[in-house]
Amino acid sequence: MTTRGLTAVAALALVICPALSSCSTGIESEGSGRAEVIEAPVHDPADLKIAYFSAGTSNSYLQASIDEAKKVGGKLGADLDVFDGKFDAQTQYNQMQQALTSGKYNAFVVEPNDGNLVCDLLTQQAPEKKVLVSVFNLPICGRATKLGDQTHQPGTLTYVGGQTLDVYRSWVRSVKRAHPHGAKIALISGPDLNANTLSFFSAAKAFKPSEGYRVVSKQTTDYSTPKAFDAAQTILHAHPDLDVIMSNFSGMTRGVVAAADGKDVQVFDFGGDRWALKQVADGSLTGSVMMLPRLETRRAIEAVADYVKGKRVPPFIDLTKSGALPGTPFATKNNVGEFTAQY
Repeated sequence: MTTRGLTAVAALALVICPALSSCSTGIESEGSGRAEVIEAPVHDPADLKIAYFSAGTSNSYLQASIDEAKKVGGKLGADLDVFDGKFDAQTQYNQMQQALTSGKYNAFVVEPNDGNLVCDLLTQQAPEKKVLVSVFNLPICGRATKLGDQTHQPGTLTYVGGQTLDVYRSWVRSVKRAHPHGAKIALISGPDLNANTLSFFSAAKAFKPSEGYRVVSKQTTDYSTPKAFDAAQTILHAHPDLDVIMSNFSGMTRGVVAAADGKDVQVFDFGGDRWALKQVADGSLTGSVMMLPRLETRRAIEAVADYVKGKRVPPFIDLTKSGALPGTPFATKNNVGEFTAQY
């Protein structure tokens, strides 16, 4: 297996999307575009030339995913090049366009920064070039707030995910159960266009003022601990009577917990890394929702390998049904010992 430099392609990419007629409309393709998965470009996984598009490389979640991608690619005997999207939608788009133009790859495994921007590229341009597309973590083409099989975009092979809208809705319900008479709530998430942010904020609409719930702040960040610390500190200064902070990634939650130290506020985490599970056990976090970066990456790449071997691949691979979880993705003080973090 070979691994290309994480930033080399970004330096070469000169495509500016707004000037291109091929830029994605972000419209779902039931009424347009290719709906069928292309025929397998090869029949031996060892002949796969995979471009692995990571949303970024700056946190432990993404680093675990990339490490797993290299391991799986090596086991298959496939070539796999990693592209660092730097949490920048245009950078990642340019990388994909350059990779497609190069003719080097017969498979894209994609964790998109903006699923609408890359919609046409992945569902029309890539198939036209006989490139298989497997999407993971973040749905494309306006499907971030869809459910079940509807998270899969026709024209791609599969979507692999465990943080879909229904999971976020369950997360919101867990906060409401903890505060049945209402609460003042703050939401801290990743980048604005990130599908998980869209699902999180959509689910949070269930906090209805008529039921006593008030979302006093919604902040987006780059998923980093320092940015989350600053956001939480600002929120807590403005709302000293805050009841709940929901943090949409364990790396951010570290900063949130630090900012909330000594204050009477509950912190709900989404991420389930080793640190978060320890904090749940200690009582510093009310709970955590598990994310499985290694498993989702493995399943996304293995789906491509299975397809070229002639095996059936489901349109949606739901990680919440995985045997890696004890029947639920929600870790609490009562069951946290049943979970194993993947990063």
